[in-house]
Amino acid sequence: MPRTPELSSHARRTYSRLSSADLAASAEESLSLDDLGLESGGDRVGLAFGTYSQEGLEHALRAYGFAQRLEERVGPVDVRLSCQDPFQPRITVLSRRYHAAVVDLSLRQALGAEVGFTRSAAEAPLLYVDSLLLQHPGRPFDWNRPPLPGQLHPGLSLSRDLMELLHLMARRIGAEGVALMPATFSAACVYEPRFTFVDGAAQGHFSALRRAGRGWPRWLVAWAVELGCMRDAQGQAALFTPTPMISPLSRRVARRLDTNGWHKAWRFHAKQVLSLDEESLQARFPWARMPPGPPPERVVEVLGYDPLAPASPFQDAGEPALRTAATS
Repeated sequence: MPRTPELSSHARRTYSRLSSADLAASAEESLSLDDLGLESGGDRVGLAFGTYSQEGLEHALRAYGFAQRLEERVGPVDVRLSCQDPFQPRITVLSRRYHAAVVDLSLRQALGAEVGFTRSAAEAPLLYVDSLLLQHPGRPFDWNRPPLPGQLHPGLSLSRDLMELLHLMARRIGAEGVALMPATFSAACVYEPRFTFVDGAAQGHFSALRRAGRGWPRWLVAWAVELGCMRDAQGQAALFTPTPMISPLSRRVARRLDTNGWHKAWRFHAKQVLSLDEESLQARFPWARMPPGPPPERVVEVLGYDPLAPASPFQDAGEPALRTAATS
């Protein structure tokens, strides 16, 4: 049975210390409700998920140490909470130094039926991540960390921290799991340590893609999948198709991923023999998206490199999708 994600001891202690009053705290009277991103009205109607005010959310991010880790990378930040619909909030963290978002999350409440669950699990409340952006807008790509499909800017190496916060939020609002749909293979790789595909066949296909990419840099495998350069035994492109993933927080949801049918589909599709078509990748590789200057020797050995060659017609295949791809 899939295990619920482990939380750090600091996260558990902080979660216990934060009260409902802390999370729903009102801002100073000098700030209007519009300044706070909260709707007018009585009671807790304007609170995200009936729990979080903007001030309370910022207090929590600092209590967990996440805001401080962000500031170590991008300087001072401002937290913005938009909840025109309290059950579909958007959380944005802006860097004052770079005048751009470094974190942008769109969340909502959902039921298990939306991700394909049936029977009792269909009624399980979930925290659904509609979109997630985590980026360093002031840092250029380089050959030590080239762009992944869907990336406008390098990541912040904080995806694990952010996932932990999302799981804590899910617990706080009574959700039985965190669900999302990765837009790319590389995004699924970011989520995979804590998330499982709801469909066993999708999990098996993902496992086969990962196995076929062993020994290659992760970013290169991500581009091979994105550009249709992974092949099955018949020579057809083995593509990645976005399907829901979930991280269970209750036995009811975890059992849904522990059925005979799920495991049978997983094993069958994981046995696919896939391979990376190096010749196709060389022809399609989006050099125009890569960092300037000659690549490292190990990249040249795999892909070749001719600075005078015309741009590949596939160079825009990984055009960044700001609201649909995860970056770490």
